[in-house]
Amino acid sequence: MVTEPEYDVPTAAAGIFADLLADERLCLPPAVVEAANVEFEGSSLPYLCVPFKFTEAISTIKGLEAAFASAIAASRFGTTPKQVIINTDHAALFVFSGFTTTINGMVALDPRLSAKVDNWDFAGALKYRWRAFTTNIYRTRDGRFFHLHGSLNTRASMTMVGLDHDDPERLKLTDRNEIVPIYQAAVEKWDAVEIDRVANDELKQAGTICYSFDEFKALPAGQAIINAPVYELSKAAEAQAVPWPEANENKPLSGIKVLDLTRVIASPAIGKGLAEHGATVLRIVTDKLPDMSVLLPDLNQGKHVAILDLKSETGKAKLRELVKDADVVIDGYRPGAIERLGFGRDAVREINPNIIYVRENCYGFHGPWSHRSGWQQIADCFVGLSHAFGEKLGLSDGESVVPIFPNSDYGAGASGLVGTLNALYRRATEGGVWNVDAALSYYDVWLMKLGCYPDAVWDKIRPAAKLRHDWEMGTMLPLIIPELYARRPDVFVNPKFWHELPAPSYGEGAVVRTVRPIVKLEGVTIGVGRGPVQNGYDAAEWPTK
Repeated sequence: MVTEPEYDVPTAAAGIFADLLADERLCLPPAVVEAANVEFEGSSLPYLCVPFKFTEAISTIKGLEAAFASAIAASRFGTTPKQVIINTDHAALFVFSGFTTTINGMVALDPRLSAKVDNWDFAGALKYRWRAFTTNIYRTRDGRFFHLHGSLNTRASMTMVGLDHDDPERLKLTDRNEIVPIYQAAVEKWDAVEIDRVANDELKQAGTICYSFDEFKALPAGQAIINAPVYELSKAAEAQAVPWPEANENKPLSGIKVLDLTRVIASPAIGKGLAEHGATVLRIVTDKLPDMSVLLPDLNQGKHVAILDLKSETGKAKLRELVKDADVVIDGYRPGAIERLGFGRDAVREINPNIIYVRENCYGFHGPWSHRSGWQQIADCFVGLSHAFGEKLGLSDGESVVPIFPNSDYGAGASGLVGTLNALYRRATEGGVWNVDAALSYYDVWLMKLGCYPDAVWDKIRPAAKLRHDWEMGTMLPLIIPELYARRPDVFVNPKFWHELPAPSYGEGAVVRTVRPIVKLEGVTIGVGRGPVQNGYDAAEWPTK
């Protein structure tokens, strides 16, 4: 009798990494492949309680990031690439780092911090549980499951299903067992296809039917992206090489300037990663739109963050001045929003012909749904992860459950970072004008193709909580994260995996504790140059230091 070998996360990651290096769609330069002297270490058993290879996937993307950093450092500083070790336990923390970050030992939403944390929940979408449950999976009249989504302003989606956004009595409700049945009763008046059409086509709101992976592959929107890589790199035009700027420190991207026009997780994670590699990242936000304050201590690390009103001529003129000196612009808003403001690819290149333009969205950039807005949960339900998670949990009738962590958000961000490093390297070494596209759904398609863990592994790591379709992230994470702490306390106290940063915008002496950069290079510094700041802390200008 042949005994199946024990599953080992680092070994599995090494195999996936080798496949990525051989993936011609990623356009990896030979020097980067040669610099990919990456090994993986960590526990044999994953600790994230999902059946998907979240840990192996993000570890390998971080391996590619390390390979690019090595090649860029060699090109700029003449360093000899050293062996890189990616710790898979450390990398797994990355996919939910925003929800383990603390300020003075407290999570950002802790009431004790309310006087020090600016509230960017302008529409009250997160303040009231009555509104927060707009973002959740509910069963429709025809027995399908639909992910309703409120985004950061729940009014349109609530009105669509006949619920009063401002009902004074219901705003007092705090018990999910009272709130969820009201939403369920409202959504089950709809057939799935109709609510999907009205939400997306009429109201321009995020939302999707929870498809199986096979159903996804049969959709025109699925067929359009089923063969997409984790990021897309394309040359927009021929151009002379742009030399690396003068470096003032031994970081791979020292001197590179990045305009970060992003919100929430995936696209801000691209800018955060560029800052870790030494780029000067200026994030531009508007005080006319809400943001998620809880995420800023993690995703504003290393950045300067300024407020501009890009609907005003003054704001647009200021951004045009900033574009002139930028090397990269990251567009992470609803598809088409930045173009309508006059800062799409073509418009920006009229100002700065050599700029690298990076886009991130939910559905990808091909097919009939590329214009749709979306979030991590929407991508997970669209591509089939939520359906598959429900099956792995033993649920029936297609009951779908969002797989706990904002994995596709952080994964798409990490993939977009690698694509941007590729574009920067190519611009400096061979020339050209480069575009980079990343998408939540690209990352999820790749994950689905990687397959699930063997049953023997899944049986050991499945969550103790009895998850169901209407357990949104606000219900799941407070249950699951303590479960992870209990299973692997060593991971959450390991000083190699965590760092503390001064954060004066949160008060005198404030300290943020968050996940340390996954990539480490001998002889090269990887890490942010400043702690996280709150939105609007900085002026809308390139810093002089």
